[in-house]
Amino acid sequence: MIPLTVRHADLRAHAGEVSLPGGAVDRSDPSPEAAALREAHEEVAVQPSLVTIAGALDPVWIPVSNFELQPFVGTIATRPALAPHVAEVAEIVELPLSTLFSEEAITDELIEGPGWLIRAAAYRYEGHRIWGATARTLAMFAAALRPLDAG
Repeated sequence: MIPLTVRHADLRAHAGEVSLPGGAVDRSDPSPEAAALREAHEEVAVQPSLVTIAGALDPVWIPVSNFELQPFVGTIATRPALAPHVAEVAEIVELPLSTLFSEEAITDELIEGPGWLIRAAAYRYEGHRIWGATARTLAMFAAALRPLDAG
């Protein structure tokens, strides 16, 4: 299971979008990995002490916010009890790992924003559209998990 958040519609950036837990590195964070663990704790209540960082994926630049995302992959031995941070997170979506490999879940969509329209790949799960940097990060994670002989 991969925890995703649906951001509140009234947030300044990426309002209403589905995203991975995360955010900016604070000066008090000793490392980018520590920032990722802090953000996961703040947004969905994952206890940092339970997480083992398995590695990092390639950075993803987000043009609309001029932000470079550094994704980290973490594992937990048992299913965590998730709880949304009500000021930021409208809903938690528990995405099954198998969705990343489901051809039915991957779509090609026209996505519209204020003054722009793009065609982009997206994942669909339980009525949610997962696109942009989140979809790119999930696709990168899926590629890392795919066996070499799977093509």
